[in-house]
Amino acid sequence: MKEIIIGKSEFLSTSQLAKILKISRVAVLKRINRGAIKAIKVGPNFVIKKADVRHLLIVRH
Repeated sequence: MKEIIIGKSEFLSTSQLAKILKISRVAVLKRINRGAIKAIKVGPNFVIKKADVRHLLIVRH
């Protein structure tokens, strides 16, 4: 499993998650809207908990 260390925050931006999953930011947003990725809305943006990303990586591989 990939080690996720991006800053000290417990959250990732949609752009950071897109890089980790090797998909586009738009694809991340579509998955958030479908409910496939759990995210928290902060202002006009979404953030994703790193703990939830670990789950996505396990499911994906």
